[in-house]
Amino acid sequence: MAVLPPPLAYGEIGRMQAGIPDTITGSFAAAVARAPDGPALHYFGSTLSFADIDAESDALAALLEEGRLAAGERIMICLQNVPDFVIGLLAAAKLGLVIVPVNPMYRTRELAALQRDCSAVAIIAHDAFLDDVASQLESPPRLRFAVSPTDRQTEGLGVLDEAAHARVADGAVRLGDALRAAVGRKPLHLHDNKPEDTLLLVYTSGTTGEPKAAMLSHRNICAGGWFYHQATALEQGQPILGAAPLFHVTGLTGHLALSFAAVAPVILCYRFQPDTILAAIARHRPTFSVAAITAWSALIEHPAYSREIFGCFSTVFSGGAPISPAIHARFRDKTGLLLHNVYGLTETSAPITASPRGAEIPVAADSGTLSVGKAVPGTTVRIMDEQGNELPDGERGEIVAAGPSVARAYWYNDPATMASMRPEGFRTGDIGVRDANGWVYLVDRKKDMIVASGFKVWPREVEEVIYDHPAVREAAVIGIPDEYRGESVKAVVSLHAGASLDPAELIAFCKARMAAYKYPRVVEIMDELPKTVTGKILRREVR
Repeated sequence: MAVLPPPLAYGEIGRMQAGIPDTITGSFAAAVARAPDGPALHYFGSTLSFADIDAESDALAALLEEGRLAAGERIMICLQNVPDFVIGLLAAAKLGLVIVPVNPMYRTRELAALQRDCSAVAIIAHDAFLDDVASQLESPPRLRFAVSPTDRQTEGLGVLDEAAHARVADGAVRLGDALRAAVGRKPLHLHDNKPEDTLLLVYTSGTTGEPKAAMLSHRNICAGGWFYHQATALEQGQPILGAAPLFHVTGLTGHLALSFAAVAPVILCYRFQPDTILAAIARHRPTFSVAAITAWSALIEHPAYSREIFGCFSTVFSGGAPISPAIHARFRDKTGLLLHNVYGLTETSAPITASPRGAEIPVAADSGTLSVGKAVPGTTVRIMDEQGNELPDGERGEIVAAGPSVARAYWYNDPATMASMRPEGFRTGDIGVRDANGWVYLVDRKKDMIVASGFKVWPREVEEVIYDHPAVREAAVIGIPDEYRGESVKAVVSLHAGASLDPAELIAFCKARMAAYKYPRVVEIMDELPKTVTGKILRREVR
C-alpha cells in the first residue's frame, strides 16, 4: 500500500508538492492503494469499489487499445451521471487519450460541430443518444460504445426515462456486454501521463458566444480536487452527493477529483431530479456537495424536503451562478446550513474564489451583492483595467486569475487564446471589485452591460433588487433597443409556486429602490427561464 503524505495545509493548496499526485491516473491509483475495497460509487442500489473501477477501466482501456486508439487522440463521453462515465474517463486517461465530455442533451447539429472541431475518433454514449444523434453524423467515430442507464441499476430510487430505449445504434457495441467479456484484461501499454498533459477538452460557450474548448491538464483537474479536499476537510469514506453533471468542470473537480483525493464515494443519480436526489440523500447520507443555486432551491422547495434530510451535510457549496442575498438567507433559514459561495469558470476548472468554511459572507453596501469569496489559496486573483494594470481595492475592473487550476490555451483557437490567456493571467470577461479585506464581488459580464441614456447599468445589480420581491423565484435583466435612451432595461422573471405578480407592481417596486435609469421599464413573466445544464440563467437565450 502506498504511503501518502499528510494532507496539505489550507494555505498550501496551490503548490501541489510533497508527493501529492498531480495526474488523474496517479490520484486514482493512490486512492486504490489506500482503500481498494472502499466504496467509490453508489448508483441506484449498486456500489462499485475503487478496485472494481480500476479493473473495469483496465478492461475498457484494453478494448480501446485493441481498437488502435493512440495517445493524444480524442474520445467523446456523452453520458449522464452513471458509473460508466468514470470508468470511461479513467480508461481513456490510462492510454493518454484526451477526453471530450459532452452534454447528452445535445442534438446532431451541436454534436457534429464539436466532433469536427476536436476530430474525435471514439464515443461512449447512452444507447438512445447514439441511435438518435451520433449515428446521423457525416463521419461517425470509428469506435462507438453504447451505455444503458439501467445497466447497473439494482434498485429503483427514481425513474430513468431513457431506460425503455433498448436499441443499439448500427456499428455500436453495448459497453456492459463488452466489459463482461473482457473481465481481467489489462492494456499492454499504460501511458506515462505528465502533469502538463492535456486530459480534457471542455467546451464552453458561457452565456455569450460560440463554443470553444478549454484544454485542461491533469494538473488543472488535480489542483481542483485538492482545493475541494482542503476546503471541505472531507474524511476518507465520507460520501459526496454528485449533484452537478460529470460532463461539467464542477462535477469533474468537485465530485470525481475530490473523490480520488479524499478516497470518498460519489453518489450518482443519473441526472438531477429533485425527488430522486432527496431519496439518495436520505439513503446514503452525504457529507458534502456542490451545485448551482437553482439546484439547491429546487431541493429545499420540493414537497419531499425536510430539514432532517439535510442534517447529514457538514459543508455545502454553490457555484455556476450568482446567489442573491435573499436566496442565500432563505437557504440558511430552511436548512440551518451556511451555503458557501464559490466562483470559477470552465477555463479555471475549479473555483478561483471561495468563501472560507464557516465564514459569514459579506454583502456589498453599494450594490447589495453577495461576495463570491476570497481568492483560493495558491491562486492569484486581481482586478485589472483593459491595459493590464491592477486596480486598487474598491475599483471595478475585469477579474484576472492565475494558478494551478487555470487552463493555458483553447484547442486550435489562437485568437481566443491570445485574447484571454494573457501574461497577467486568464481574463475572465467578468467585471468585479475587491474590498480591503480581500472579499471579491462579481458585478457582471462585460458583454452584458446596458447603456441607458449614457449611464452604465449592470444587470446583476437590478436583479438583486428584483430578488428582494417575495413573489420572484428567478430573474434575468437584459437591455432592449430604445429610440430615446439607446437601451432600456427589461426584466424577465419567474415566480414561486402559487405566487402572483402584476408587471406594473414589480416596476414600481424597483423604481422605489434604485436610480431612475436603472429600474426596468418592461417586465415579462415566464414559467421558467432558460438555463445551462448547471443552472446558470442564459441571458442570451432570454434575449
